[in-house]
Amino acid sequence: MSDILDLIKSRRTIKEFQPKFVSWENISRVLDAGRHAPSCGNLQNWKFILVYNSDQKQSLAELCYGQYEIALAWILIVVCAEPEKAERYYGSRGRNLYTVQNCAAVTQNMLLEAHSLGLGTRWVGAFDEEGVRNLLNVPAEISIQSIVALGHAKDTPEKPPKFPLEPITYFSKWRSRIKDPAKYMNDIASILARKKDAAAGAVKQVISEGKELFKSDSKPDAKDESGEKDKTEKSEKKTEKEYIINY
Repeated sequence: MSDILDLIKSRRTIKEFQPKFVSWENISRVLDAGRHAPSCGNLQNWKFILVYNSDQKQSLAELCYGQYEIALAWILIVVCAEPEKAERYYGSRGRNLYTVQNCAAVTQNMLLEAHSLGLGTRWVGAFDEEGVRNLLNVPAEISIQSIVALGHAKDTPEKPPKFPLEPITYFSKWRSRIKDPAKYMNDIASILARKKDAAAGAVKQVISEGKELFKSDSKPDAKDESGEKDKTEKSEKKTEKEYIINY
């Protein structure tokens, strides 16, 4: 399994698609990733419409303000929302914000799963909503949130520039910044990792010495010089153990 951060960093918005087959198994996996997205109160107030007919894809591409290149994607996934369901529990904030957040999480999950399968995607947010509603017979109470073009990329775009962490990360309050937060957080993580390793080593040492003490206690006492030597060695080990724990 690929590291999720690698998937996030290497994902691209595809500009052009190849008209190549995508299996229903892979389409199902992309949809499954979407349905496992988080949602307010776990309402899951979303529905998916799959558009795979060539003429319908062409009409949908035209309604996306002339983004005709998405018509070559194998399938277009229209992510719809049920805002009334969120409004019922959370009022206007549920309708106007939480519903959008829910479907945004769905869309991102789909993009990442598609990328993990070697497929390309484009998140389309610019479209004539009423036109799409009429084309797909979407009821008036349902809102159309996004369209995911899914298929095989003709080429892979270069990585777009991204802001570093420093200008976008604040600590404790607005505008409270530190220099190089990534290095700061990595240093803290390294310190914690070292402490964790030291603690684990101390625990192993205690367990090991406990076993040795148990073995020695089960034997008859020896009053010769070798017995005295063993006691001295145990005393030294105990001192070493205490040092590790205190450290």
